[in-house]
Amino acid sequence: MLYPDSDRRIAEINRIASLFGDKGYVKTASEITRFADMLKQETVPPDFLERLDQLFDVLEIEFSERFPLGKDYRRRCYAEVKKLLFEAIGRMKQSFSQGILEIYPCLAKINHGRHINGDIADEIRDRKLNDKIVFHLFCYAYLITVEGIFDELARVLYFLKVVKQSEIPKAEDLKRLKVRDILERFRSVPVFLENWEEKNHIRNAIAHATAYFDSSKKEARFVDEPSRYDKTMSLDQFAQMALELEDSTAAFSYIMLLLKLYDFIQAENPFQ
Repeated sequence: MLYPDSDRRIAEINRIASLFGDKGYVKTASEITRFADMLKQETVPPDFLERLDQLFDVLEIEFSERFPLGKDYRRRCYAEVKKLLFEAIGRMKQSFSQGILEIYPCLAKINHGRHINGDIADEIRDRKLNDKIVFHLFCYAYLITVEGIFDELARVLYFLKVVKQSEIPKAEDLKRLKVRDILERFRSVPVFLENWEEKNHIRNAIAHATAYFDSSKKEARFVDEPSRYDKTMSLDQFAQMALELEDSTAAFSYIMLLLKLYDFIQAENPFQ
């Protein structure tokens, strides 16, 4: 065995593989289990980093192709989030794990919000509900996504863009930033903030009870009165906006999970 606690590391790697398998990422899950086999050897394989890099490529393909709707967005968003993470690690080096403690409050809120939305999705899937109830449940999930998940994700990705060893943004400063503030601080519009204004108008319409559903036409109308936004769209159009918000969060979460493999193979104590 590579380490005295290799059995524990193997169990954690297999748990990560199961998480991806449960989400339908079969190839990614299969490749992850191969990393558990490395811990049964006496030394780290010389091609470990190359194989880890290839694993990120496998996930990128599976993640992008997961649904017909939004494939191009998922591909571009995954590449962007990966770039932000890898560049932050490159600047921080060994200080990265310590510096990332500043965004733990954001990560905790993201996880909590995703659990709530998971419960809503389970309820919609397991019960026979009429279309209007499904629409309003979906609207509530959208509100949770924007207010409890995506704003935190935007803070995390901004942190990754600017963090360096000599300048680590503080949690209290990140908390003050709104998504609009973060958008203004990027030189060009990042993929994860594309069409943010319209997505926020929809959030406002839902929050102020000016979102309407026409069962006969399967259309939704969103009215954000202060901004004079009034738009009727198909449920597929609404779903695509919601899916983009979810996909940006999923890309970050999945990449972070794969990064744990590095610690399980290379770190002296990955459980600290």
